[in-house]
Amino acid sequence: MPVDDLDHGTANIPIHFFARGKVIKRWQTCGKMDCACRKGGKFLHGPYFYLVITNPVHDRSPDEPKQKWFYLTEEEADRLKLRIRNFNLLAHNLYSDIIDQMKAGSG
Repeated sequence: MPVDDLDHGTANIPIHFFARGKVIKRWQTCGKMDCACRKGGKFLHGPYFYLVITNPVHDRSPDEPKQKWFYLTEEEADRLKLRIRNFNLLAHNLYSDIIDQMKAGSG
């Protein structure tokens, strides 16, 4: 359910409506030398779906990767896209409220 469809009069929006990251759809070649996917790249395998989460520098140790990739089914990818959209809307709304308050205070 999109955040826009929720009753904003209540402050209790379940956390499972939100996710951070990006859903990526990829087609890939396999390891078989005689597979059609290796002949000109016309018949690649996929699509495969991944959730990619970037770890902020301050939250990771030096040996941790910059990004974490998680394999998803197509159904999981569809659900996560909605949750990511909700997270981005929330972040945008919080940011725009702060900017509006700063403009009102400095005017």
